[in-house]
Amino acid sequence: MLKSLCSTLLLTSVLALPLAAHADAIDDFVLTGGGHTLTYSLPATTTFPDDPSVEFFFANATTTIDGVPGYTVFGQYDAIPSQIGTLQLQVPESIFGYPAILFQGPLLVSTVFVPPTDPFSPPNLIATFIPGTYDLTGAGQSFGTGETGPSLPYTLTITPQTATAMTPEPSSLLLLATGVFGFAGFAAIKRRRLHWLN
Repeated sequence: MLKSLCSTLLLTSVLALPLAAHADAIDDFVLTGGGHTLTYSLPATTTFPDDPSVEFFFANATTTIDGVPGYTVFGQYDAIPSQIGTLQLQVPESIFGYPAILFQGPLLVSTVFVPPTDPFSPPNLIATFIPGTYDLTGAGQSFGTGETGPSLPYTLTITPQTATAMTPEPSSLLLLATGVFGFAGFAAIKRRRLHWLN
């Protein structure tokens, strides 16, 4: 009984340790142009299960604008080339004069199709941002009137970053507890054997 309990604890801690130490890859974005600078971070990769037809995807990002943090910027990122634009950001109208900016330029995302586990389902689409520096042309957009602002040059830099993983304390403690229980179990077995011999 004690041996099976120790084995279970050891297996649990070994499986939990990599999960607790796992760090998701993220990318840092710096967009400059029109007299403004936006900085934010997004997951480097997004997976769309059973959906090979994703032309673009949406992402909210906590953004610093011109050195002031605390803004939330909603973005539409092209996953498959289109004529609409590479990127569209909804921005504070009080700062940019328009509620959105539509950017034209090279594709920022690469896509890979992965076969699904169910052969009757469509493939999974995995979209990954391509690190680099891009020259974009951005124009302000008004949703209601369709008014468009002048085209301005922008530069977007995407830099890979690895999120710092939290110290995996729960699984470390579980591993330590497994060792303590293991030693206690072996000591108890040894004591029992010595008792029987005497």
